[in-house]
Amino acid sequence: MPGLAGWNLAPASMGLRGLPLSGICVQLKDPDKNGSRSIDDLVTRDERSARDLGVGAGKGAPASPGTHGAFAALIRVWAETGAECPRVP
Repeated sequence: MPGLAGWNLAPASMGLRGLPLSGICVQLKDPDKNGSRSIDDLVTRDERSARDLGVGAGKGAPASPGTHGAFAALIRVWAETGAECPRVP
């Protein structure tokens, strides 16, 4: 959260806009772009931070679809089943 010690925006190199799903997946798994995190680290971090998915709603930005619980469950299942990335057609 802005204003908290240690909070920073992600660098531009971590931007996901315009990437296909396969590109997003590869970037999430790349330790050089994800803060040297393992898949387990990503699951734990996403379970903590996903609660903020709706930040910005009501301030000109739409709320993100879904819920924190659904997002965390999907990330957990993805990790438990091998964290495979979709194939590029």
